Amino acid sequence: MERGTKAMAEWVAAAAAVFYLAAAGSPGVAQAQYTATTTVRISVCGDGIVEYPEVCDDGVNSGAYATSSANRHCAPGCMSWGPYCGDGILQTAYGEQCDDGALNGTPGDGCSATCQIESLAPLPGPGPMPAAGGGPYSPGSPTPPNPTQVILEGEAYPGASVNILYDGATLGVVQADTSGNFYFSTTNVSPGVATFGIWAQDASGLKSVALTSTFTITANDVTRITGELLPPTITLSSRQVAPGSILTLSGQSVPSVTVEAHFHSSSTVTVTTSTDSNGFWRINFDTAPLAANAIHTVNTDFVTTQNGATARSTLSESVSFFLGTKNIGNRFKADLNGDGRVNLADFSILLYYWGTSNPIADLNGDGIVDIQDLSILLYYWTG
Repeated sequence: MERGTKAMAEWVAAAAAVFYLAAAGSPGVAQAQYTATTTVRISVCGDGIVEYPEVCDDGVNSGAYATSSANRHCAPGCMSWGPYCGDGILQTAYGEQCDDGALNGTPGDGCSATCQIESLAPLPGPGPMPAAGGGPYSPGSPTPPNPTQVILEGEAYPGASVNILYDGATLGVVQADTSGNFYFSTTNVSPGVATFGIWAQDASGLKSVALTSTFTITANDVTRITGELLPPTITLSSRQVAPGSILTLSGQSVPSVTVEAHFHSSSTVTVTTSTDSNGFWRINFDTAPLAANAIHTVNTDFVTTQNGATARSTLSESVSFFLGTKNIGNRFKADLNGDGRVNLADFSILLYYWGTSNPIADLNGDGIVDIQDLSILLYYWTG
């Protein structure tokens, strides 16, 4: 049961960003659903197609030396060109005697089109040119293949520790900059289909949901994933509030963006605010529009602009709260094994009875163990 419990727990953590939790045991309260979309760009360095943010991609990307700009070679990583005669840099390792950049094609200006000094008096030739690729490899030796590399880029929270998972295992941790941007590069990967996960912890110790991307890693090329937007973290001032009172939500996101909080009741109520220069946000929500004596859920996302287009993060975890003053009774509590805590042990019991009418796990007493009972269990979660 341990393996199945772990798998289902991971499913719940992943699904929290996109699925709804209905108000449990509340007559007349309909189920509501909210879906957010985001754009993740995947560019493969080596496919011969120049895609943002690549500078070049000739399909080989050896970065070898070229005798002119017309036959220059893209460098490994597709973010720059390899050395060439005409780049304005004196490449003495490749026999250049001069390099006047764009003027190389102008004869009689002192530097020839092949980066040799022009003079009335012939000068000794530069000697044999090294093999393409230069470096420590001798003429005639094969150029070593480019490494297989994966690059992940996105936005989290200023100064946050961003955790990178590779097929479920931690691959590395990087720190986001003061704007919340993070960059991770690794060659410790193998070609083939792989799943990468990303999650972060904010300045208050709150953890984000994990974003996952499954794609094919191409051998000896750079696979770059950009536009990974971690949703805001979220916490509530209380898990039970009186109808019509103020519920305070807070968390952290990318600086200077719009945070949207979505309250799910008979309909979805959305409230917005802006993050400050450190990414912190706060909403004081008047609960009057929500149905009383019911469990409600709220989650968040953020909206920003990237390259002139509007981008939206995925949804944060869903957090539940009870709106009402009455004692909702022990039957709503999810301590299924009676050990005083609501954790994976209770979660595994609920999964065991999933889809049945067993009264042990039918927390709202509606005759079936389903998503409403799961929302109640999450509401009382202690860990």
